[in-house]
Amino acid sequence: MAETEKKHHWLVRMHHRMRATSFALLFVASSLHIADKDYGLLAWLLLTLLLLVYPHLQWWRATRADDAVLTEMSSLRTDSLLLGAFAAGLGFPLWISFAALVGTLSNNAANKGWRGILETMLAFPAGALLWILFAGFHFAPATDWPATLFCMFGLSLYLSLMGNLGYARNRQLRETRKKLQSREQELLAANQTLHGSLREIAGLQQQLLDQANRDPLTKLYNRRYLDNALLHELARCKRKTQPLSLIMIDIDHFKKINDSHGHQAGDEVLVRLGDILGLMARTYDVACRYGGEEFLLLLPGMPLVTAEERAEQLRSTFADMRLPFADSYLQTTVSIGVAAFPAHGDTPEQLIRHSDHALYRAKHDGRNRVVVWAPDQRGQ
Repeated sequence: MAETEKKHHWLVRMHHRMRATSFALLFVASSLHIADKDYGLLAWLLLTLLLLVYPHLQWWRATRADDAVLTEMSSLRTDSLLLGAFAAGLGFPLWISFAALVGTLSNNAANKGWRGILETMLAFPAGALLWILFAGFHFAPATDWPATLFCMFGLSLYLSLMGNLGYARNRQLRETRKKLQSREQELLAANQTLHGSLREIAGLQQQLLDQANRDPLTKLYNRRYLDNALLHELARCKRKTQPLSLIMIDIDHFKKINDSHGHQAGDEVLVRLGDILGLMARTYDVACRYGGEEFLLLLPGMPLVTAEERAEQLRSTFADMRLPFADSYLQTTVSIGVAAFPAHGDTPEQLIRHSDHALYRAKHDGRNRVVVWAPDQRGQ
């Protein structure tokens, strides 16, 4: 039985207990009131059906309805209607009628608010009026002391139970609210941890991206990144009718440095050239290690004349550099080839090929120089 009740909505269970208790109290009060009066068997039967059987019929009806709560809410109006008829049937005994009215009024108010109060104030007199139309008007407001005292006791007990139920529900709601607040704090902490993890993952992804796009020795961009950047920047310069220049750089006699001083010395030279390129590059320029001892500087928006000046500045800066290594100094030069859009090509392949041809010409003409690509270098 207990397991079956737990399946039903708590409101339906609570109303069944309260209705059965309050109607049983009214039965006792009514019995004390009419015990010494001339009421026949039919009156006692009606009293029993209303106050002892009816609450359980309402429970049976609510538990089998599709919407038990909605059915229970409609039953509260029925309670007020029947209790109005009950009061009229007894001749409106003051304390019993008062107890019946206050009981159903408080129950409706607790469940429906002002709407419940209005429904009670309409249903209770409507039930009394129906009884009067059916059986006639009888008015006997006096109640004996036993009935009066029991009504006081019963009404106090009922209102106390109502208050205790309200207190229990409020306490349960407060505890639930505290649990929800605790869960909310846990969720916020978990959310912050998640955001921290996401930021860490984003940082790791950026590191992986940098590792994929940068040369590990010089920290400049690699050829893979350059291919995408050149394609993008060239398209943008075409769209905005802006120039674009490429500077191809190769370290002179680099193999000799490795053979004479070792690969560590060669790495030092590469790193130092990478540092110079990084310092000379503007925010939107792309400095990359093109491969081996070759480097490339992509200069979006820079015309050929300015690019040639920048290349010459790079050549002289590197030529004047004396790099301490072991007990001596390393010093070498670079050869540079320059090509530009739109004068020397309008595709990435053409610009790279022509800057490479100009670099080859600089090597061929004696190294340590800057050469701008010209049509007569096409075959070189």
